[in-house]
Amino acid sequence: MPKILMRLPSEVGIEIIATGDEILFGRIVDTNSSWIARRASEVGARLRRVTCVGDDVDKIAQVLREALSRGSNFIVFTGGLGPSEDDVTIEAIGRAVDRGIERNHEAVEMLREKCAALGVELTPLRERMARILERSEPIPNPVGLAAGMVLREGATTIVALPGIPEEMKAMFDGYVAPMIEEQASSKFLGKTVTVRIVWKDFFPMYGSLLQDFRDVYLKNVATPPLMAEEREKVREIEVDIVVQAPSREECEGRMEAFLREFRSRAEASGGQLIMR
Repeated sequence: MPKILMRLPSEVGIEIIATGDEILFGRIVDTNSSWIARRASEVGARLRRVTCVGDDVDKIAQVLREALSRGSNFIVFTGGLGPSEDDVTIEAIGRAVDRGIERNHEAVEMLREKCAALGVELTPLRERMARILERSEPIPNPVGLAAGMVLREGATTIVALPGIPEEMKAMFDGYVAPMIEEQASSKFLGKTVTVRIVWKDFFPMYGSLLQDFRDVYLKNVATPPLMAEEREKVREIEVDIVVQAPSREECEGRMEAFLREFRSRAEASGGQLIMR
């Protein structure tokens, strides 16, 4: 069983809300949430929940109200900021926090400049991508057209980002990650390694690591063999590792020290640790 990393009193909690009927119909895979989860942890946040919801104003608003009631530091939306009628994230957030929609001058100017650079017309339909809520701020989009949005609701920062991965990633790294990092008291560092070892020898070694390194998250990706004789054969087993420390440098030091011990125990058990 994996160990759970120690929770710090000043831990920064984050929830992700991915919107889009295409996700619920299985037409696309929600890769945005997994990417945000990884990046948020790297800058010091702990993911508390991921929710997928369709393009319905009432349902999105209800999901946001529920998320706000749990008291996370950040709630990050991805999707629903485009020009289409089913892009309703801004309306839904406004309904949940009782704020009206405004045509933000700064967002319009950003959109106008981007349209001019791309040689496209700023139509009324495209202007929908410059709408944000009252008492909120636009987040510039260095890749696409739709502005993001950030606002405070009590102790929670709500962020809305586009669903297009390239746009979302650029805006998260440029504007959201620094906000999280400023509040975070620790960082996380993850790595996946492969152990080449006789199957029956893996779990005694793995169990000793779980016992001796309770502050390290470990999770193996192993499918038990069905036949007894398969237990005597060499297998390659992936192991995910996550360490936590006050700084990136300390995370790297802890990871390096753990990997040295992991390699030593694997080799003592007749196996080999392979770094991908």
